[in-house]
Amino acid sequence: MGIENYGRVRELALLNERYVSSRFEFGYLYGQRRIGKSTLLSMFCQGKKSLIFRATDSSDVDIRKYFSKTLNEARGISAGTYESWPDFFSAIDEYFGDEPGIMCVDEYPNIVVGRDGKRKRTDFASALQNAIDSLFLKRRFVLILTGSNVSFMEKEIGDYGAPLYRRNTFSLRLLKFEFNEALIGVKDVHGDFEKAKILSLTNTFPFYLSLIDQSKGFDENLTHLFYERSSLFAQDPGQLITSDIVRGGYYASIIKAIAEGDDTVAALSERLNLSSGNISKYLEPLLTDHILIKRGFFQKERKCRYEILDPMLAFYYRFIRENAGLIAEGFGPRLKMNDETGIANFVGHAYEKLCLTYLEYLSKNGRLGGLFVDFRNFQFDSKLLGRSVEVDVISADKFHLLLAETKFSTKKRTLRDYYDMLEDLKAEPFRPFKQVELYLFGAAGFEDSLRSLDDPRLHLVDLPTMFAEMPVSA
Repeated sequence: MGIENYGRVRELALLNERYVSSRFEFGYLYGQRRIGKSTLLSMFCQGKKSLIFRATDSSDVDIRKYFSKTLNEARGISAGTYESWPDFFSAIDEYFGDEPGIMCVDEYPNIVVGRDGKRKRTDFASALQNAIDSLFLKRRFVLILTGSNVSFMEKEIGDYGAPLYRRNTFSLRLLKFEFNEALIGVKDVHGDFEKAKILSLTNTFPFYLSLIDQSKGFDENLTHLFYERSSLFAQDPGQLITSDIVRGGYYASIIKAIAEGDDTVAALSERLNLSSGNISKYLEPLLTDHILIKRGFFQKERKCRYEILDPMLAFYYRFIRENAGLIAEGFGPRLKMNDETGIANFVGHAYEKLCLTYLEYLSKNGRLGGLFVDFRNFQFDSKLLGRSVEVDVISADKFHLLLAETKFSTKKRTLRDYYDMLEDLKAEPFRPFKQVELYLFGAAGFEDSLRSLDDPRLHLVDLPTMFAEMPVSA
């Protein structure tokens, strides 16, 4: 089974619930580019009466011409372009009639305002509103509008002034694979450490996993993706950069700075010689477009750091962007050799995010002992302990506290690691919590003395434990 044809079990189930409905269903399916929207639609439409219209960044007339051609081919007729969108939607109504089916408009923002969002709005949405109200509500097919411009789609869904406001019966934002689904993308890679390094780079993004050659290890895949003269991402960064705003100027400088560790407003302000207010202004659209996420510190609401959501994008900005010309000239292998230490450090930090993804997956499935939703970092100067306390991952609900320490190392974790966690637990912010869960991640495993401990709060997670989550049917 190919990477492009698995997973999305829950999403498919949600869509199929709409398909078997006895009424007309209209929904939005949205998420950043290359997250798998088109693939999910293809899987959903398989074996069903369906039409998929893919909107390019073209003029309204050209899009209507292409949509007309697609519809006429499905109807088995030779006809020209429908003169208006109302005429087109009337033909759609005739095509489906009383039968169940699926109509998908892929990249809906391209029709309405163009890819850059600056074109004057067309009448597509208002014509569709009228078609829904006067025609489609009597039918049984499913209408889906997709979009990669996340901020536009979310605004369109919630804007009471938009033509389609409150016409939709569902909306689904498509995210990364679940942790267990992503494991299928590396199941044939030899060696748990190689699998972990690859997943630390790709995390659970479907597009990146689809590019992995499972007959090869981390280094060979990394070279193929970034350091060869023909490497996809070195020569075509548009495959990585899913938002047009980050391609240059201060936005690109901010992304690069965060990739290199300057991940607070203060650090960015100092590095770029901009006021904190200006930095915040530039950060806002990066957060809106889900290029960055803001991760707060436990019990310190005003203190936070910024992370690049996509580890491949972070890798590109840290190691590749300024060297793309040299890679094209054949210097890639030498550059990769010079970056060896930095790449190892990058993987170590990315492994921490992979462990967090694993914890989120366990939490969604009710396997963490509490309702843990918001995973944060922790840094606190403890007067009681007389030192600074740092925790890799921390989360809490009303009654439970979860602490996790991660380490990507070839050495086994020891009793010392456990005792360090117990010592950290004495810090002032943790004292009110009566129930605690301790998660200790050890890529190379754990010494016998640690495994033999009888502490129900302690959960030891090595790579075989993480990879055992792979679906049985894979």
